[in-house]
Amino acid sequence: MNSADTSSTASEASLYVAIVVFTAALVLLLVAAGIGNAAQTPQARAPMSVVTGTVKVQQQFETPISVFGLVESPKSTSLSFDTGGQIEEVLVEEGDAVSKGDIVARLDTQRLRAQQEELNASLVRVKADLNLAKINNDRTQSLVDRKLESAQRLDETNASLSVANARVNEIEASLNSMKVALDRAVLYAPFDGQVNRRFFDEGSVVNAGTAVIGITSNEQFQARFAVPADIIDQFDIGEPVIIQIGEQNAAGVVTQRLSVRNIQTRTVDILVTLNSNDKVRPGDMAILFGARSHNEQGSWLPVTALSNGLRGLWRVFVLGDAAQSESGTALEARVVEVVYTDGNNAFVRGALKEGDRYIVDGTHKLSPGQRVSAASASTQAQTQTERKSYSELSAPESGGQSGAQNSAQYAGVQ
Repeated sequence: MNSADTSSTASEASLYVAIVVFTAALVLLLVAAGIGNAAQTPQARAPMSVVTGTVKVQQQFETPISVFGLVESPKSTSLSFDTGGQIEEVLVEEGDAVSKGDIVARLDTQRLRAQQEELNASLVRVKADLNLAKINNDRTQSLVDRKLESAQRLDETNASLSVANARVNEIEASLNSMKVALDRAVLYAPFDGQVNRRFFDEGSVVNAGTAVIGITSNEQFQARFAVPADIIDQFDIGEPVIIQIGEQNAAGVVTQRLSVRNIQTRTVDILVTLNSNDKVRPGDMAILFGARSHNEQGSWLPVTALSNGLRGLWRVFVLGDAAQSESGTALEARVVEVVYTDGNNAFVRGALKEGDRYIVDGTHKLSPGQRVSAASASTQAQTQTERKSYSELSAPESGGQSGAQNSAQYAGVQ
């Protein structure tokens, strides 16, 4: 055998060895992969653990509503003179506290007093005329009794006496009227309160009935609300309520409920008397919270239980009717319609029945027919506690219901 044949035989042997080694390595890799898959199969086939809730069907639900109103004083008035004239003195400033009977302003009364003096002089004159008429009447009566004067003369003196009496009464009535005018030239505070407006200063000439001073009572303030007629029965007279004024809550009592409906707004006014005026002023915005009932069959679900469906509807995953096994329970997708949501929960109607167990969250990981297993009671309780704590932390800090909650959208129920 020559050297060429020996070299060819060695190459073939090396090739055979390489093929055998490659084949053995490939077999080992396939065996290792098979063992790995066999080890992973139980874990891959294990059903997904989910948190569930139970559907509770109800025949109606309530939505919160906010009724806006204004704080007002139970007594508020604008004082004016009932006769025109020039203002002589204004004794109060805006913001001053006044008590009932305090003098707040005066008119110039020089002209009235001059007229009063004129009437007093006239009264002296007509009283003198009356005295003379009495003397003449007595004298004529004596003469008539002695047949020295005619009866006609007596009638004339009687008439003169009556005229003199009438003139005296007329002047006295004018003096009484003048006294009233002088009294009315002074403005008095009609109740305890505070001056909120001073419309004129000294020297101004005002007409009768023109407002000069505005006064607001310091009694317990009231809040007036225009309540929709369909929820007016929720607020009975004497019922305690909590209203929101600015950033604070205020307690009060419903004291009046008007029996007349506003023609323009179709609402009914109620008055809530506040227990305290602390940090409250007339004109402040107030909010009264109520609820409106809707006759609609459905269920409350957390919004995390909803996933997008077709044609604007939503899906809810529920556990199938089959009993849960080691491989879990198959999921079913139920189509629902959202009737109302407050941002955290939704009232839905659709293919849900009492007692159905729905998936609370994580619906983006699920699909119809997927095998799942319900988490243990302790796990579900812990999950719900964490969700509640998160909601409380993310909720806005406010004295009452948040604006987002109050303005929650409601659709589909008339």
